[in-house]
Amino acid sequence: MARSRGYAPFESSPGQDALLDQIIAHATTAGSNGVGVFDLDGCLFDTRPRQVKIIREYASIHDALDLYCIREEHFTDWSLATTMRNAGIPEERIQSLKQALADFWFKRFFQSEYVVHDHAMPGAVDLVKRCHAAGLKIAYLTGRDINMRAGTLQSIEAWGFPLDGQDARLFTKPTFEMDDTEYKDQALLEIANMATPVLFMDNEPANVNKFRERHPESLVVFVETDHSPRKDEPHSEIPWLRSFSRSA
Repeated sequence: MARSRGYAPFESSPGQDALLDQIIAHATTAGSNGVGVFDLDGCLFDTRPRQVKIIREYASIHDALDLYCIREEHFTDWSLATTMRNAGIPEERIQSLKQALADFWFKRFFQSEYVVHDHAMPGAVDLVKRCHAAGLKIAYLTGRDINMRAGTLQSIEAWGFPLDGQDARLFTKPTFEMDDTEYKDQALLEIANMATPVLFMDNEPANVNKFRERHPESLVVFVETDHSPRKDEPHSEIPWLRSFSRSA
């Protein structure tokens, strides 16, 4: 399949309704004997509102009022220069801003107080709640580190995702520096103590490939929003969703 095309919260991929139904059916069949593993950034949550918040904060502090034209739809990858180009900012201005803006962004994007600005992806709360109501245990497995945990818990609860600390739990990296895929691979051992992993959803190709390798009997779903610039591609047999929205 092609590289991810960015967020499209209301678009449908081929067979998307059927795949959403399959996820619920899979959760129902497994019930309390299974655990569903869900990524957060770019999967259950849209991080673009967090990014807009950070850029507008920079604009206010540095009187860079032209940055206020940047909106969520301008984020198509992880390059702030691309984002500014998509917003129509002149190239000379982009070159003068990009390093200072990137430094400002980096100091804030991975902080607990900023993750609360993320929005749940349309349809994501309903899907996870239906899986949980069917008896499936829930593991939120994220590349966010322990310093982002408080804000992440606040966001999960505020948007209405199941969270009880026992059958619906959050797993975060112990340190920022740890590689996301390496951490998630290790965390699967702890998650398996909850129940048998039967469902995985993530927007990073390397992660879904690793999940499929570890649990080939599970339903592994690639969520096509955005992902890191790594060159991994999802395995051709992994089904994918463009969003959590239904066509009707």
